[in-house]
Amino acid sequence: MGRLANAVLIATVVLAPNRAATAGSDSVGVTLTSDRDPGDFGVPKNMKYDLNGAHTFDDGLIVGGSFQFIDTTFSDRSRQSLEGTIGYRIAVGPAFSISGSAGLGQHWREDPSISFPYYVLRIGADFDLGENITWNAISYRFRDAFDHDDNYDTPQVATGITYKFDGQRAIAVKIMRNWNDDQPSSTGISLGFKQAF
Repeated sequence: MGRLANAVLIATVVLAPNRAATAGSDSVGVTLTSDRDPGDFGVPKNMKYDLNGAHTFDDGLIVGGSFQFIDTTFSDRSRQSLEGTIGYRIAVGPAFSISGSAGLGQHWREDPSISFPYYVLRIGADFDLGENITWNAISYRFRDAFDHDDNYDTPQVATGITYKFDGQRAIAVKIMRNWNDDQPSSTGISLGFKQAF
């Protein structure tokens, strides 16, 4: 947990002086994800509950964090993750943007003494289909523990749609494919809500 805390502290110290000069916006969100068996979508594997927040600077820099609780179906097992990220969004044209981020996290399993740090890299591409609809065409996540023996090599590919009610509220629906150590682990579908202010 010390590495994550240090990274968040460094990001805060480096970015805080720039906040007034670059302004931007804040957002909070919640996402519910149902992961299904990779070979049979009708069979549930787990539910994920994700709380997240971010500050987006006017120049495209994004600093964020999230907490995720994972409840395994048909059992009393659960897992949690706490994550901090720094990323950037680049507008390539009037309707197309690319984003990328890097982050550090801490993952806890059922036994509270079993926890480990991990790193995560994400990249994505979005197309605005209209004033209120964005196609989140593709996103890719690479995530692994610093110690590969922790068995957390969990990449993900996703696509989805975001609908913006106005400049501050939006909902997003995504479908994703997850892997664990090069083997398909689940197919997930998520529903998220974001509030900006």
